[in-house]
Amino acid sequence: MPPPLAASQTIEAWVSGARRSRGAIWFAIGFVAATALTTAATISAVSGVGLAQPFNPLIVSFLSLSLAICAVLACILAFRIYRIRRASAATPTGARLHLKFVSLFSVSAVVPAIAVAAFMGATLTQGIERWFGAQVGGVVESGAAVGRYLVDQMRDTNREEVRLMASDLNQAQAVASLHSDPQTYRRFLALQADNRSMAAAYVIDHNGVVLARYESTDAPPYQAPSPDVVTEAMHGGIADRMFEPQSLIRALVRLHAYPNAYLYVVRPIDPALLRRTRAFDDSVAAYRAAEGRRQQIQVLFAVSYLAITLLVLLGAVWLGLSLATQIAEPIGRLAVAARRVAAGDLKARVPVGIENNEVDALAIGFNQMTAQLEAQRRDLVTAQEEAETRSRFIEAVLGGVSAGVIGLDRDGRVSAANHSAAQLLGLGDEELVGRRLIDFSPELAELLNHPTPHAETPPQRVDLVRDGFSANLSVRMSPDAEGGLVFTFDDMTKLIAAQRQEAWKDVARRIAHEIKNPLTPIQLSAERLRKKYSDEITSDKDTFQKCTETILRQVADIGRMVDEFSSLARMPTPRMSFADMSEIARSVVFSQRLAFSDVRFEAEGVDQPIALVCDERLIAQALTNLVKNAAESVQARRARDGEPKDGFVTLKLRDLDFGVQFEVIDNGLGFPAQNRQRLLEPYVTTRTKGAGLGLAIVSRVVEDHGGLIELDDAQGPAPGAIVRFVLPKRGEESIEPAAEVGEGAL
Repeated sequence: MPPPLAASQTIEAWVSGARRSRGAIWFAIGFVAATALTTAATISAVSGVGLAQPFNPLIVSFLSLSLAICAVLACILAFRIYRIRRASAATPTGARLHLKFVSLFSVSAVVPAIAVAAFMGATLTQGIERWFGAQVGGVVESGAAVGRYLVDQMRDTNREEVRLMASDLNQAQAVASLHSDPQTYRRFLALQADNRSMAAAYVIDHNGVVLARYESTDAPPYQAPSPDVVTEAMHGGIADRMFEPQSLIRALVRLHAYPNAYLYVVRPIDPALLRRTRAFDDSVAAYRAAEGRRQQIQVLFAVSYLAITLLVLLGAVWLGLSLATQIAEPIGRLAVAARRVAAGDLKARVPVGIENNEVDALAIGFNQMTAQLEAQRRDLVTAQEEAETRSRFIEAVLGGVSAGVIGLDRDGRVSAANHSAAQLLGLGDEELVGRRLIDFSPELAELLNHPTPHAETPPQRVDLVRDGFSANLSVRMSPDAEGGLVFTFDDMTKLIAAQRQEAWKDVARRIAHEIKNPLTPIQLSAERLRKKYSDEITSDKDTFQKCTETILRQVADIGRMVDEFSSLARMPTPRMSFADMSEIARSVVFSQRLAFSDVRFEAEGVDQPIALVCDERLIAQALTNLVKNAAESVQARRARDGEPKDGFVTLKLRDLDFGVQFEVIDNGLGFPAQNRQRLLEPYVTTRTKGAGLGLAIVSRVVEDHGGLIELDDAQGPAPGAIVRFVLPKRGEESIEPAAEVGEGAL
């Protein structure tokens, strides 16, 4: 009993043999079909059908289909030979033997086929030349001439009889009796027709009207002569026409003794004579057509011989391949497997045949050797894969965390880094491994100046500043086992911003409380001083007026600042209800157009109502702050640069599927490139006046509505700014019908 490996290889050999058998079956089916088609086409070609019509559709179809099958079979063989030649470069042992067998069988098949084709071609050419020779042509033409002579004789005889009959009818006594004694004239006409074996005789005028008639019992129905026949007879000739289907000849001659009369006779013809004459004519036509198609016949036979030669060649090549496969494949497979093992492929196996010869025993031993080598290498690979699996697991964990992790070697170069590290450092998807830390993050590299830690260090704050990007990182350092360092850092920017905002809220609350109380007495006192002592002071009255007005104006400014502090510190909870965003936008633009007459205000996308569940008062306040800030920015740029003379502020609304987008666009000073997002924090501003709370209040309103806000530059080369925020659409369930304004309401 063979070992399991040998048994599996034997099964593989059986499978391979089954595949080859299926290929041989399909090739045999195609070969038999092409042979049958070629045989049928050749038989038809040498028969009368092929000689009469060489390019008969059936013959052409058979030969075309046969050649197409031969082309497919040739492609199959060419592909198989190509694979053998390609394998010959790597494994010449079996492939070259294949090629030798194929070449030998091909030459053995082609040489006899070419010789037979040459012999048959010469024989066919001589036969065709003799068949179309002068002697055969003369015989055919002579037979046709005899037939035409008999017909001409018959027509001449009929014309002579018609002429004699017309001469008798032209006698004066016959002419007089046509109208005076019609019965006698008809008997005379019948006598003339019977004596000359006429089936019918008529005296007609030029319009075909019968003046007198005679018809025998087997006479055909009267058929008036055609105009061309009448015209021919009018000029003095005898016009006759043959009617082969009825075996009749009709003749018309003018009767000159009559003013307007013609003799019109019908005479039967022997049908056998007509058939023989037609057969002679058809034979001559067929012979001449065949002679004109001589080259086509030769081409037809040449194509037939070509198809036969191709079939012989294809059969020989296939037979050579089949025999070569049985002899050379076992040796070739063993050589290929040996080269695969030499190249490191220990999975190489040699299919074992069912003959149980010496080659099969060698293949079994070879397979056992490669199986043992593969098992030993598999153990080594398994251990390596376990190590790589642990490494990939660690990389997956690092890639899934939001914190940035960077590993450094002794030289300060990055040995490992996760995706979050590049994102937090503002480097996008740049590859960090192999780069020095100081080259892409000098802020983190400064930590390397500290003594090397022996354990994880406490969190340290590191501020990153890039073009248009800033972040606050909380960094920890820890040593690794190879003498390097591991940096772990988180983005604390939002947390610090939130802490700063809460701190500013507390400060704003305290400032508003401490400052608002004395403002009212100061304002009332200044107003009373101006009202009471305005008329009593006579010396330096202008100074008194200016001082009181300055006090009142400054108190009003401080009051507005305190109101902004209060607004930030005590933002109300939004009261949700349906509101028309288009109406709010139009109202805001209208009010600001009155306040800033030198700025052009426009509202776009407000033609149709846009419903949104929101706090209408807070949204109106946010839009008012944005439009007011934009108008002030336009005025500030005009005061600084003298431009733009055509200042504008545009409020755009877009009704999206998921929410409503608001855009406030101006051509004012624009936003700074760095730390732009910090303008949304309280008391951060680029203006000389103002507390820096406008954008902070807008950001808080948008945040309370679940929206997003961003600051961008206006399109085009000129300065300008865009404030864009989106408020999500909510359902009716988010409306609070009984919501009340709490202590922090405006």
